[in-house]
Amino acid sequence: MQTILDTELLTPGRRFEVFQRAVCRVAEISVRRTATDGFNAKIKQGKVGFLEYSLVDYDSVSIERGPADIARDRQTDFLLAVHLDGRVHMKHLDREMPLQQGDFTIVDSTLPYRIEANSAARRLVMRVPRHEFMLRGLGIDAMCGRVFSGARGTSGLASRLLQALAAETPEQIPPIGHSLTSALLDLVSESETQDGSAVPLGRSHDHLIRRIRTMALAHLSDPDLSASRIAELVGISVRYLHRVFAATGTTLHKWIEDERLERARCQLLNLNQRHRSIQEIAFSCGFKDASYFGRRFLRKYGATPSQLRRRQP
Repeated sequence: MQTILDTELLTPGRRFEVFQRAVCRVAEISVRRTATDGFNAKIKQGKVGFLEYSLVDYDSVSIERGPADIARDRQTDFLLAVHLDGRVHMKHLDREMPLQQGDFTIVDSTLPYRIEANSAARRLVMRVPRHEFMLRGLGIDAMCGRVFSGARGTSGLASRLLQALAAETPEQIPPIGHSLTSALLDLVSESETQDGSAVPLGRSHDHLIRRIRTMALAHLSDPDLSASRIAELVGISVRYLHRVFAATGTTLHKWIEDERLERARCQLLNLNQRHRSIQEIAFSCGFKDASYFGRRFLRKYGATPSQLRRRQP
C-alpha cells in the first residue's frame, strides 16, 4: 500500500486542512472536526483486481456526503467499508447503523450518507465498480445501508478475507487479482445482514442468467464445456454461477444437456441432415459418448434417435 497522507509529518496547524483535501481521494466528502484538541490522520491506498482500497485512520470527525459532494465526484461506484476500530455510527438510506469491529457496510456513492466518528477510528474503504455490483443482481435497497456482521457467518468470513487482502503488499498478491476480487465480491453478495437474514438476489440477476445461457449456447458443441469455463467467460465465480442459475429451477448441467438434446433432435428431424450419422450429430452437439446420448435421448423423448428418424417420411 502507498501512504498518501501521514499528518505526523505536518505541523499541527495544517493537519486537518490537509486531511480534508487528501480524504477526497478516497471519496468526495465534507469533513468537520468534532473535537478541539490535536488532530492526526493517516491514509494508505492500494489496488488489486478491480478493487481500489484505502486504509484510513483519523481522529474524531463528522463526515457527510451531500448533493454538492456527489456532483463533484465523477465516479458512481459503491463503497464497501470495513470498520476496524473506534466508535462509529453511520446513516444511509435513512438507516441508522452503529458499527462493531469487523462489521462492514455498503453505500451507493450516488446517494447521501453520513458518518459520525466519536473517537479515533480506523476504516478500510473499498471502491466497487458499479457494473461489478449490478452484475451480481444485487439490489441497492437490499445491500446498502445495512450492517454485515464481522463476527459470524459468511459476512464474518468476507470481512476477514477483505482485511487480509488489504494487509498484503503488492508483490505478495497473486497475478490472478481480478479472479480473486471477483470471488471476494461473490462472497460479499452471499453475506447475511446483522440480523442473520440473507440478502436476496435482485431482479437484475435475470440479465446475468441470460449472459450465462448465451455463453453456454455459443460453446454448446464443445464436449469439455464446464461450469468453470462458463464462469470464466462471464466473469464470475463457479459458486456464484450455480447460485444464480438455481433461480431458474434447474441446474446448469441439466439445462446444457437439455439444450444439446433438443439441438440433436432438430438435426435428426431435418431432412437436409439425412446424410449425417446419428453419432456424428451427437458429437457435433457436444456429447462425448454415443451410447450415453442414446440413453438420455430415449429418456427425454420416449424414442431412440433412430426411431425418431424412421418416423419421418
